Amino acid sequence: MIPTAEEFQLIKWKKTNGSDPIYLDELCESEIAEYMIEFAKLHVEAALKEAVEKAKTKKTYRGNDSSMLVKKVIDKDSILNSYPLTNIK
Repeated sequence: MIPTAEEFQLIKWKKTNGSDPIYLDELCESEIAEYMIEFAKLHVEAALKEAVEKAKTKKTYRGNDSSMLVKKVIDKDSILNSYPLTNIK
C-alpha cells in the first residue's frame, strides 16, 4: 500500500535521522521537495499500473446501416477514472 504524504515524510525522516522527529519543521526545504517528488512518483507509477489493468475498449460505429464501419477504441474515461485522486492523501 502506498503511504500517505505524512507517513512517507515520517519514513524518510527516520531513514535520514534515525529517530522520530521532534519537529518536522526542522527539515530543510530541499529535503521536503525531494521527499514529495518521490511520493508523487509512487502515485504516478501506481496510477499507470491501474490504468493498464482497468483500461477498456469500446466499439465505435460510422456510416449507415448498409456500410457500417465498426472500430474498437480505448475508452478514455476508463483510463481517467482508473486511479481515484482520493488515493493521494
